Amino acid sequence: MEPRIQDGAKELQEGCLPNKVPPAEWTVPEVCAWLSARHGDLAPLAAEHAVTGRALLRLTEGTLQRMGVAPCSRRWELLQELLGLRLQQELEELLCIVEGEQHPKGHGDVPTGGPRSPPSPE
Repeated sequence: MEPRIQDGAKELQEGCLPNKVPPAEWTVPEVCAWLSARHGDLAPLAAEHAVTGRALLRLTEGTLQRMGVAPCSRRWELLQELLGLRLQQELEELLCIVEGEQHPKGHGDVPTGGPRSPPSPE
């Protein structure tokens, strides 16, 4: 049985991707490009509402409904894809931590060892 590889999972198996922009940091055009590849007609809606990556990952069924995404099955399909996108981002960050590397966008050092011991009194 061959494992299914979708939406960048192969790259995640290869380890931390330092040049990849995390979805939470996508600009409106990057969100629109991602949506165009999956739900082309929703890209203009995202542009109209200025949906950034951070907002994209926080969308709810109610928000999508207020934005005019119909029917309900369409909203749920998109929400499932967004869940996959959030999981993919989390997996990438966890792989970076395990490998002892910095977050892909340089959000500071990621501790690789256990908790720091307090400084010893002199």
